[in-house]
Amino acid sequence: MAKILVAGAGIGGVMSAYRLAQNGFDVTVYEAKGYDNVTYDWHDDIAKNVFERVGLPQPDESMRRDKRNWTFVVPGSTKHVHVNLEEATDYTIMRRPLLHWLISLAEEAGAKFVYNTVVGLWVQEDKVQGLVVDGQNVKADLVIDCTGVDSRLREAVPACYKIQEKPDQYEVFSAYRGFFDRREGVPSPEETNRAYLLHQGGKGISWCIADPAEEDVDVLIGRADGLDDDTLNVLFGALREDNPIIGDNLLMGGQVCRIPIRYPLTRMVADGYVAIGDAAFMTIPMLGSGMAASLDAADILAQVLVEHQSVSKEALWHYEVGFFRRVGAGFCAVDALKRWLLTCNPDDVRWVVDSGVLTDDDFAGVASGAPFSLTVKQAIKKAAKGISRLHVLLNLAGVMSKGAKAKEVALAIPDVYDEEAVQAWEDKLRKFYK
Repeated sequence: MAKILVAGAGIGGVMSAYRLAQNGFDVTVYEAKGYDNVTYDWHDDIAKNVFERVGLPQPDESMRRDKRNWTFVVPGSTKHVHVNLEEATDYTIMRRPLLHWLISLAEEAGAKFVYNTVVGLWVQEDKVQGLVVDGQNVKADLVIDCTGVDSRLREAVPACYKIQEKPDQYEVFSAYRGFFDRREGVPSPEETNRAYLLHQGGKGISWCIADPAEEDVDVLIGRADGLDDDTLNVLFGALREDNPIIGDNLLMGGQVCRIPIRYPLTRMVADGYVAIGDAAFMTIPMLGSGMAASLDAADILAQVLVEHQSVSKEALWHYEVGFFRRVGAGFCAVDALKRWLLTCNPDDVRWVVDSGVLTDDDFAGVASGAPFSLTVKQAIKKAAKGISRLHVLLNLAGVMSKGAKAKEVALAIPDVYDEEAVQAWEDKLRKFYK
């Protein structure tokens, strides 16, 4: 029976522990925080259908509610883009109760959990041997790295495996997240879920969620170029001015965290090592949501280990292939649009929205991590109808074409591990993001 050590009790790590323990593997999870403090103490969105897809029952109603709409706001525009779904496809779910539920399932299946323990990667002769726990080497057949976007374990994997150590510029959000009370005497807004693209002209996104079903007001302020205290205060003030429902009392959160907003790692496996969740950049590049993707990844990983009964990079490569084809390729397309948004003129974004080039349905796709398209032919047709700024249309059409091609390349990931083929695929995919 293979011995598996999971570093980090994140969604992907715990789901992996559950599915692998179910299949007879010896699994131990090491978490730096205590049980009561695992993950964040707030709610986030997750696709409803992922639970059935990965073989989980629907989570208890006490930890979830339906999520139906978003309103996108861009600098200088008087037109708000409304995404209203007739049937709710997402839950807003409390992260900590969800994770505690998954931990209970994993423990019932036989997985062991060790809390308040920081671990390192044990490497010897260019081979991952296990984890360093409290100064002691703990041998394992496989290490599952679920330690987040700034994983020290990922950085310690031998260079011969060519796993990217750190994300590049504009690939991580520094995001403040806080939940405030609702200001007395202020009615609930008609637009209950506002997302501000390029908020105040900066490289990032902010939101204010004041759903009447919740007692709190959810505030996020994220920047891809860093978030210092002065910038945070300015953006928070602007958000509160536009959303007076935000009260003065912080109820949950209140910290700045780092969230990957890029396409998934092109190499996430080594002999005896796999990255999962934020450690493998498994989030929707536009909004940073990654819970559903982590559950999918854990499901795929368990299937691969059960089928191949091997922890070689050649066997584990099937995990990466499965992830890219189920989820990751779509993220590659969205990343192309995200990079355009972060580097373009905010007035061009305003014009794209005001002119109707991007529709409500297009933004609905972005919110769920799905790509959308605008061909050069369609751009010229729009311009011929009287829409100005052809150069912006052509630029956007080029970005859409790039995203579609990036998805095609991502889906063409080599079926089996061959270093030359993998390198060629990786080089081809990376060119879209230079």
